[in-house]
Order: sequence, then C-alpha cells, then structure tokens
Amino acid sequence: MNIDKRITVAVDGPAGSGKSSVCRKAAVDLGIQYIDSGAIYRAITWFFMKNYPDFSKLDEPVEKLECVKITQVFGADGNARTFVDGEDVSILIREESVARNISSFSDNKKIRDFVNSLLRRWAGEKSIIMDGRDIGTVVFPDADIKIYLDASVDVRTSRRVKEYSDLGKNVDENSIRNQIIQRDFNDKNREFAPLKIADDALYVDTSEMAFEEVVDMLKALINRK
Repeated sequence: MNIDKRITVAVDGPAGSGKSSVCRKAAVDLGIQYIDSGAIYRAITWFFMKNYPDFSKLDEPVEKLECVKITQVFGADGNARTFVDGEDVSILIREESVARNISSFSDNKKIRDFVNSLLRRWAGEKSIIMDGRDIGTVVFPDADIKIYLDASVDVRTSRRVKEYSDLGKNVDENSIRNQIIQRDFNDKNREFAPLKIADDALYVDTSEMAFEEVVDMLKALINRK
C-alpha cells in the first residue's frame, strides 16, 4: 500500500536495536522512502580511514568532506546502498574496524551538522522513515511519528554478530559486546546531540519481540497517523 499524505517517521535507538531492518521492511511494505543515517556516518568514517590514516590529527576533518559526494539509494527490494564518490561502499562500511572508529566522527559537531543538512535535503518532499541516534530530537524534531527502539545488550550483541555472520564474517562475540557498550556510552554522553528518548517518542523494547511484530507495530502507527 502507499501513503497518501506526506509523513515523516523518526526512529531512534542504540546500536543493534533493530532500527534499520525494521524501517527498511516497513518502508517497502508502505511504499515510502527509507534513509539510513547511520550508514552516512559509517561512510564518512570509511572515507577518512581510507584516505587519511592519521585522521585523529586533522584539525577540521569536515573540510575534507566539501568535495566528497555521498549518496544513498533505497531499492524496491529493501536494500539501502550507500555510495562515496560513486563507489558502492555498502559492504565496506560494515567492517568492524569502521564501527570501532565511528565515534571519532559522530561526536564531531561540524560533521553532525554536515550530515543533518544532507539528511534534510534528501528528505525533500517525500514521505520518509529515517533511523539513527538523534533523528527525533535533532534532525526532525517535528516528525509526525517518533519511536525509540531498544533492546538488552545481550540481544543487541547477538543481532550484530548475526549481521556479520550473514556477511560471511566471523567475529568475537565478547569484542562486539564491549564495542556496543562503549558505543552506548559514547552516544549517550557526547556533548552534541546525545542519544536520548524524545519527550514525545513511543519507547519500545524489542528484546522479546519477533521481527515481524515490530514491523507490524510500526506500520500500524503510520497507517493510523
């Protein structure tokens, strides 16, 4: 089915809470646009890791992004592909090394402003579902629907390990769990746009929920709106 009126759906939550997969499926079913904001920060991290190995020494990393073209394509099959200067980096940005370094850029206010401007421009006049860490609090504070998806650390660790496994990668579960815990701390305690629940967001713990249950809940909320 297709949504007749323009609607903006903001879905926030910590790493591994199931945001991206749920939003992608709901977007396909409803015929609206999905935007993966986290992939943009991953793409930026990948870009710096590839081109500036000593990126921690850069005074103003955002200046290096001025001539970089970052795009994202959402296909009818539900896959969101991310490109950097025309190169499809969708798989490359899922490397564990990228996840370990992402906070170096997601904690930078100027880079966050750069990404937010990009996301708002992409949203345009379409109905969208966008997931991330500060979509309902900063990027789209007036979103029609705001949802905060959460899950226990153990559940999120299992999901992330499976995600790597599906990509054919074997990772250490304890390492992934520690990485998630550290990422949670960084996201919730950063100075600019920390991860938090918007005052008007619906909080949903997905630890004991099946994937389709969460998708159906999201679709019902959108249809009701």
